[in-house]
Amino acid sequence: MIIDSNNLKIIIDQLNLYFSIYLNSAEFIIVKVSKIRASHVGSFPLDYSYDNVKRVVFDMHRINLEVPSYPQLHNFIELYLEPLKDESCLYSSKGFFFVNPANVECLTRSKISIAEAEETVDIINRYSIGFKALRAPITGPFTLASRVYILEDTSKGLSATCLSKKDLVLNFFSEFTINVINYMNGLGYNVIFIDEPVFNYIIGRKRMLFGYTDDDILDVLYKAVSSKSGVEFGIHICGKLNTKIVELLTQVPKLKYISIELHDSPSNFELLSKDLFEKYDKYLSPGIVSAQKAYVESIDEALSILITAYQKVGGRIDLVSGDCGFAGLKGSLGHREEEYSIALSKLKVVTEAVDKIKKRLEPINKEG
Repeated sequence: MIIDSNNLKIIIDQLNLYFSIYLNSAEFIIVKVSKIRASHVGSFPLDYSYDNVKRVVFDMHRINLEVPSYPQLHNFIELYLEPLKDESCLYSSKGFFFVNPANVECLTRSKISIAEAEETVDIINRYSIGFKALRAPITGPFTLASRVYILEDTSKGLSATCLSKKDLVLNFFSEFTINVINYMNGLGYNVIFIDEPVFNYIIGRKRMLFGYTDDDILDVLYKAVSSKSGVEFGIHICGKLNTKIVELLTQVPKLKYISIELHDSPSNFELLSKDLFEKYDKYLSPGIVSAQKAYVESIDEALSILITAYQKVGGRIDLVSGDCGFAGLKGSLGHREEEYSIALSKLKVVTEAVDKIKKRLEPINKEG
């Protein structure tokens, strides 16, 4: 097939060579000289066991997921806080974690050990499984602090947590995150994402909770992402965001990727700006399938979201994934195998959507 020249529009962007092509005035196709990789945010709807970690690693390789995360099969908060109980750094009661403010310094001295992260590397090495990179999701200091209480009265919500005490976050929780980054990189993880869902609660359009400032957020994140060289850093925030969050995160030096959900929160498209991402040299890691809905999206649906995101940021796209991890599917059908099958099928849709957009990077105005 030869594309009629009347229907072919070529735009050459001076910074990011890409082509916007109309075929028969119907289909909008993006072609860019770049590489886009498929990835995963972290969790799966399976109970923790070594066999399940092994199973997920093999399955991610089978569906050609290029940059997998270690499978988070524990709660993303408990994963980090439970080990601290063994060192008498924290204690728990009725499902809540508590710390004595006078003892919070123990965070900076605690031993870090994440079973899934270590087992994933062991499995990859033992069976010589090849991936383009390994991704480690790390629960960020603000979010961790929001789940550790300093008051017994948990009914006071965030005001009763360490998050309400800036000095605890800016010092001890920040240092703990840096220690986790060093630990993950030491295991062999070279793509590290900081997960901060609590930003949706503390960063408002006009003000922040508990007296936090822009500089507080920027300083903590910059210290984290500049703590290791040779690592690609990103940040993941789920849910519906506001302009302030995106604009602030793009300003963090050395933070390369901004991961947000677009399938279940299409209003987030309005926050994306090619100029903003180019100005701060950032890449969007878009979520293109739902992390909450127990059905498998079509490839065309996911591809449509990916192409729209691609347009919005001028082609600055990499590490495409689901909206979030798939722990939210756990219990949705009352059957672990069905829930896991849906999660894996969603990731397969992500990889196929990425493959399709990659193929459109090749010349298409030729006879076929």
